[in-house]
Amino acid sequence: MRLNRTARNEVQDIADSLPDSELERIVAEVDAQMNRHKTNPLMPALCAFLTRHYDYPAIGMFDEDDEQHEVAEAFLREAMVRVARREVAIGIYSNKYGNQEAA
Repeated sequence: MRLNRTARNEVQDIADSLPDSELERIVAEVDAQMNRHKTNPLMPALCAFLTRHYDYPAIGMFDEDDEQHEVAEAFLREAMVRVARREVAIGIYSNKYGNQEAA
């Protein structure tokens, strides 16, 4: 399903106005998903990308830097929460207008 600009704006408005109980459920779901993974999937991809520009010893130090892992974890969590909120909002939008209107 693709949303036109008007629909995207409405979906974002819905996502921004979700009740606290729904946000708590989304955050709990995202945290559970993240806890199931032993490795943040962003770090291997980032290290592979960095090999195009930097030597292995510098990348190795970066990969072993706990602070970098924490930053990547926070970024991934925020992205997952944002996408999950929008997914819930799209469901609300689709129920409101039907799938034909949302497409």
